[in-house]
Amino acid sequence: MEDARSAGRTDHRLDRRRLAAASVIALAAAGGLLLCVAHGVLAVSVAGSGGAFKVSGEQLAGDGVTEVTDSVPEQDGTRHPVAVVSAERASVRGLCASLLVPTPLGSFTLRGAAGRTTPAQVTGLMVDSDRVSGTDATFTGLRVGPLPKGGIGVRAGHTAVSRTRFTSWLATAGSFRVHDVDVTVRPGRAECY
Repeated sequence: MEDARSAGRTDHRLDRRRLAAASVIALAAAGGLLLCVAHGVLAVSVAGSGGAFKVSGEQLAGDGVTEVTDSVPEQDGTRHPVAVVSAERASVRGLCASLLVPTPLGSFTLRGAAGRTTPAQVTGLMVDSDRVSGTDATFTGLRVGPLPKGGIGVRAGHTAVSRTRFTSWLATAGSFRVHDVDVTVRPGRAECY
């Protein structure tokens, strides 16, 4: 009987070790993909696995910026309202992006930072967000109402926003070039804002 209990404890320890190893490998793979994206090797498409991730920047400037409303599905199938913000070209100084990842070993934060000395350069940017904020904003060539390509929303020829904050559900970009990349995995909550 003691042997059976001992074998059960050993199996349980092995399962926990395998689970821990799988979690570490998954987080390392995510960090590696983020580095590939940062160096322009892969196109960008980030989703928060049914939950939101956070993006911030010290200064954001964009050309050909539009915002329309839409919705994205949550994990339970209900629709979540979002503002779809897109830009033909954008640059972000002091970029930070984070995703809180729940695991059986507790939550971890996958966090990437870049653009401290040279702003990140993005083309074909599209972000589905339920929160967009900034401290100072300047819009040039602003149009509110029906848009030329259909829909109702906001369009600006050029936009500049300080201390930008997004809570996002999905982000895509045609190209994404950054310098000073720093990717970390931290235990617990260490989100960008």
